[in-house]
Amino acid sequence: MYQNVTIDLETLDTETTAKILSIGIVPWNPGEQVSFQDLCEREASLYIKIDMSSFPSGFTESLSTVDWWNKQGEQARHVLEPNSELDTHIEEALHQVRRHLVKYVQLLNKDGGQIFCRGYDFDGGILNHAFKQCRNSAPWQYNRFRCIRTVIDTIAGTRNGYVIENNPEGFIKHHALHDAAKDTMTMLTLMENQ
Repeated sequence: MYQNVTIDLETLDTETTAKILSIGIVPWNPGEQVSFQDLCEREASLYIKIDMSSFPSGFTESLSTVDWWNKQGEQARHVLEPNSELDTHIEEALHQVRRHLVKYVQLLNKDGGQIFCRGYDFDGGILNHAFKQCRNSAPWQYNRFRCIRTVIDTIAGTRNGYVIENNPEGFIKHHALHDAAKDTMTMLTLMENQ
C-alpha cells in the first residue's frame, strides 16, 4: 500500500462540471527513489481515457478549452480522438478509480492516504462533481486533496508551482499519466534535497 497518490486530469473545461478526457494515477511513498519510466509503468499506476459520448447531463465543455487543446502538441491531442479500444464509459472509469485507489493506496481518510493534484480545487473539484453526478461514492473522505503547486513552491521557493528542469525522456506534456508521474518525481526530488 502506498501512502500517497498523484492524480492528474485532462478536461474539456476549467469548471468543476468539466468533461474529463483522461485520468492519470500514480501512487507513491515519500523517500522513494524512482524514475519517471518506473512511475509510469508500475502496476499501481493507471491511465484511463474516457469516452466523450458517455457523459450524462450536468457535464460541460468550453470553446476556449477546446481551442486550447487544438494548439497543443500532436501527441497530447491523442486524447481528443475517439478510440473504441481504449475509451472507457465515465461511470466505469469512476469505478476503476475507486477500485484502484482502494487496492493500492492507504485509506483516504483522516490521518490516512493523501491525494496530490495541481490545485486541489481543480482536479479534486472535478472528480468530486463526477462522482456525485454519476451517483457513485468517492473513495476519499473530506479534506484528502493536497496541492502539488503548494508543495513545490514551499520547498523550492518558487511562486508558480514549477521548478526549472528538463523533461524526462518519453514525457508527453498534457498526458494525464505523464503529468502525474512528472509531478510525483518533482515532489520526491525536492523532498529528498530538502
